[in-house]
Amino acid sequence: MANPNVNERGYIYGKWHTGPNTWTIMLQGSPHFVYLLIGEEKAMLIDSFYGQGDLRAFVETITDKPVIVANTHGHFDHTGGNAFWEECWMSEASTKDCKNAFGEEMKKQMESMPFPDYKCRVIQDGEIIDLGGRKIKCIAIGAHHPGSMAYLDYNERQLFTGDELDAGQVLLSREKLPAHLANMEKLKTYAADFDIINPAHNGTHLLPDILDDFIELDKRVIAGTIEPLESVAGFGWSERGFGGMPNKSKRYNVGAAHIVVS
Repeated sequence: MANPNVNERGYIYGKWHTGPNTWTIMLQGSPHFVYLLIGEEKAMLIDSFYGQGDLRAFVETITDKPVIVANTHGHFDHTGGNAFWEECWMSEASTKDCKNAFGEEMKKQMESMPFPDYKCRVIQDGEIIDLGGRKIKCIAIGAHHPGSMAYLDYNERQLFTGDELDAGQVLLSREKLPAHLANMEKLKTYAADFDIINPAHNGTHLLPDILDDFIELDKRVIAGTIEPLESVAGFGWSERGFGGMPNKSKRYNVGAAHIVVS
C-alpha cells in the first residue's frame, strides 16, 4: 500500500525535537509548523495544517498516547487536518469557521477524511489542559483571528502563539491593532513562565524579547508615529500579497517585529 504521507516531492511532513517531550512538525515546502506535546498520559497536537496526506498516521509514528488536537484559531491552514480525529479543541469563535475550506478542492479533501463532522470542544480563556505530568494553559489572544488561543507549556517553558506572533509578519486590519497590543501586553505578564516562543509560520523558537518589539510597534502604528516600509514584501509574504492578489497593505517594522496592516 502506498504511503499517504509521500508524494512526488518526497515526504509531506518532517519532524524534529524542540524539547525533551516536544516535536515540531513542518509541512513540505512551506515554513509552516505544528507542534506535538507529549505528556505521561496524553499528547497534544497544536494545529493540523491543511489536511494533506494522513497527519494522524504521521503523529501516531511519534506517540501511541491519545492525542488532543487543539487549534490556535479557526483558519483552515490550521484546522484542515482536524477531520482525521473525532474531536478537536478550540475557542468558541474558532468553531464558527474551522470547517471553512480554502476552495472546493480542500473541501472535497476534508469530506473524504474519516471525521469531516468532527466535534468541537470549546476551550475557555485560562483553562488548563493536563496531559499527565505536563500542564498547558490556554490564553485567549484574539486579533488576527477573533478566536486565537495561545498555549503556555509550564513544564518545558514554551509558548505557542499561532498567527498572533510571527517570525515573518502578523497580518492585521487597522481596527484590530488595539486588541493585538493588549494581547502582546497580556502575554508579557507571563514572561517569567517561558523561555521560547513558537509561532505557526515563517520561523520558530523565538526569544521572548520579541514581545517588546511588537508592543512598541503596535503603539507606534496606532499613534501614527511610524512610517510604513517602502515595500510590503517580507519573508513568506510577497509584494502582491497572498496568492498573488493585488495588495494595498502596508508593512511596519520595529526590531524583530513586523506587521502587515490592511
